[in-house]
Amino acid sequence: MDIMIVIVLLILTGYLSKYLNILKENDRVILNNIVVYMAMPSTIFLTIMKNVSPVDLPQFLKLPFLIFLTFIMCGIIGYIIGKLLKLNKQSLGGLILVCALGNTGFLGYPVIYGFYGTEGLTRAIFCDMGSVFASLLLGTYIGIKFGKNENSDTSIIKELLKFPPLMTGVISIILVFFGVSISNFPDFLVKTLNYLSNATIPLIMLSLGLSLSPSSAKFGAIYGIIASIVRMGIAPLLVFIFSSMFLINGLDKNVLILESAMPSAMMSLVFAVLYGLDVKLVASACFITTVLSLILLPIIHNLM
Repeated sequence: MDIMIVIVLLILTGYLSKYLNILKENDRVILNNIVVYMAMPSTIFLTIMKNVSPVDLPQFLKLPFLIFLTFIMCGIIGYIIGKLLKLNKQSLGGLILVCALGNTGFLGYPVIYGFYGTEGLTRAIFCDMGSVFASLLLGTYIGIKFGKNENSDTSIIKELLKFPPLMTGVISIILVFFGVSISNFPDFLVKTLNYLSNATIPLIMLSLGLSLSPSSAKFGAIYGIIASIVRMGIAPLLVFIFSSMFLINGLDKNVLILESAMPSAMMSLVFAVLYGLDVKLVASACFITTVLSLILLPIIHNLM
């Protein structure tokens, strides 16, 4: 509970700073850029280089694959539910995204680090790589298939290459595979990256607080509840089954389950705006699942 209280207080700090005019909602773009382009890549590089050996890679690489598979299946479940509810095309696309995509980075990193420390964060980084692939592949496909604004210029490969945390993870894995150690890098560079890395979690929480909008919940609370059931009920159950099938146990399994249970990704809202999906539905689901996750994630953690 102490960990979740700290996380809530950090999110609340970002949220209150918006209403006290210390920060503006648009400032989250600046914070996100600092995180995505500087702080998070530093964290990913240092964590992988310090905590992963070539022997570990085969086991660790199961994590992004299973997260990707789980998110795709959750998207299919969202599609089935949306069809049963007879949603229009744009609302159906929005529901698929909030059911499928989890916030494995911006909330996953702080939560996993709080529960399991650096060893857990290492595994969370691998999980997040699978989540990034799922977000860009599924988000682009759903946007084009169900949205109003077809964007034929969108290149999934280009978007993947433009996302520094993912590319940093891939490069770090390649370096580990070839036996490169963190000791091979100059001490001043490692210290600089450490300073940047220390900013990752506080900035993520402030940005998340700035992004939350309670007023959005009134537009589609029922869809937020549905997304919460899929994201924090069905997804961890699927991962529990997959973990047994792929012989994943211990800390790997615990992190995988928690990462699969993260609330709807804020990236869903980006795709909704970009492709003309039901923005109100997506915004409502993102807010409701995020708030509920602060209660449900500790419960899931205690049940493992």
